[in-house]
Amino acid sequence: MNREYDRSVPGGGAAGGGGSFHVSFRSGSRAGGASGAATFDYITRNDRYDNEDRDPAIYSESGHMPDWAEDDPRTYWDAADFHERANGRIFVSADFALSRELGVEEQIDLARAFAHELTDEERLPYTLAIHEGRDADGNVHNPHAHLMLSERQHDGLDRSPEEWFRRANSDHPERGGAPKSRTFHGPQWVEHARARWAELTNAALERAGRDVRVDHRSYARQGIDREPGEHYGPAAPHMLERGAEHERFEAAVEVGDHEQALQKIDAEIEYLEQAIDRIVTYGLPEDREPAERGQSYRSGPSRDDDQSWGR
Repeated sequence: MNREYDRSVPGGGAAGGGGSFHVSFRSGSRAGGASGAATFDYITRNDRYDNEDRDPAIYSESGHMPDWAEDDPRTYWDAADFHERANGRIFVSADFALSRELGVEEQIDLARAFAHELTDEERLPYTLAIHEGRDADGNVHNPHAHLMLSERQHDGLDRSPEEWFRRANSDHPERGGAPKSRTFHGPQWVEHARARWAELTNAALERAGRDVRVDHRSYARQGIDREPGEHYGPAAPHMLERGAEHERFEAAVEVGDHEQALQKIDAEIEYLEQAIDRIVTYGLPEDREPAERGQSYRSGPSRDDDQSWGR
């Protein structure tokens, strides 16, 4: 079964104190039931996600889009849903917390810097959205960003949407689809990306004259004696039953304070809200015809198996 892989391991504050850290990377594929268009709508708060009951998106941008999606980036993700091969990844996403020690404009600049570091070199189409992170009382307690990126490189050749998502042809690039990046694979890349996000965050905090710092390493790796709180996702017992290696058991999420716990709860609430939307839109799986079950997409981020990432 192909679920969206969630390599989500919060770090801790620096040993000297201050600052929380969270960044997770996921992937979405058609085989796993993910939808790029629905995920775009969700993070940018478009369509049915545009309502006052949801935490608003205070900023969004898209970049490196082909000409046919330049004015309407949702067109790109919709085309990816339709044309990307069934077992291919539609997108890779990153969700990351933004320090409350920074002002809104500083948070936007920081999130954009990370998005551009991940996408500029290979000109990968992306959409970035920042959510204010307000609680039920209207207080900002968890500002965060969502980044979804395509692994299809914008190599400058003119292709139609259908041609863009074809298999690449290295000998005759004009005859094939946009080439795929091979960057986003393996635990080493994840570790490097997490460390780089911590560096960018700390640089922004320093520029803002803040004393707090973040650290992408767990408390144990920092040498901090703090009892970890372990978070195991709903798929974890099944992963153990079949003997598969599971990231959540290799590096259990360490909840060092209430803020990190709230961030995890917020993420679960968002996931459940999307599940409800899917049921409302498509009905329960047993209520649909077999062919329909295989064709419908999940609304928002899905959960790929560990084996689909970096294996």
